[in-house]
Amino acid sequence: TRNDKEDDKAVRLTSTPARDMNPVWLSDEVLLFISDKEGQNDLYLMRSTDNQEKDLFFSFKREVKRLTNTEEEESNPVVSPDRTKVAIQQGRGKLLVYSISASGNLSNEKVLLDGWDAGSGLSWSPDSKWLAYSKSDLNFNEEIFIHAADNSREPVNVSMHPRGDYNPVWSKDGSKL
Repeated sequence: TRNDKEDDKAVRLTSTPARDMNPVWLSDEVLLFISDKEGQNDLYLMRSTDNQEKDLFFSFKREVKRLTNTEEEESNPVVSPDRTKVAIQQGRGKLLVYSISASGNLSNEKVLLDGWDAGSGLSWSPDSKWLAYSKSDLNFNEEIFIHAADNSREPVNVSMHPRGDYNPVWSKDGSKL
């Protein structure tokens, strides 16, 4: 949360033998990450429990809370621009979207994909209503899809040509991909 180019100090937030990875900020005070501390990769949240200092950079009191507890492994969390949703891959073939509160509670699970490829290179539209991702077709050619985050519409292949397409990115106004 602190951004000063003259300051080269870093703060270690975790110090367990677990593999903690894929950190993403939910807000300036809440960090989401994947960890295998309970034996498999699940989604966790970290926040300060210090009433005087909510900034994780300065706080010495931190809480870590497990958000998912499934049989399959979670990976690659991506928080929406409005900070109300998180997209996450589960296992090899599921793409899930959850509503997430400022305190980190997950609700309203939507399964966008459930197959052999969960897509990669997830990118939220600026209005937080759409996800773009690349996904393999049956010939293992990557195509770019857009998908309504509320799963109200079928995904649409927007690239559809024989060369591989990867890692879509939305323009700032959401009019281009």
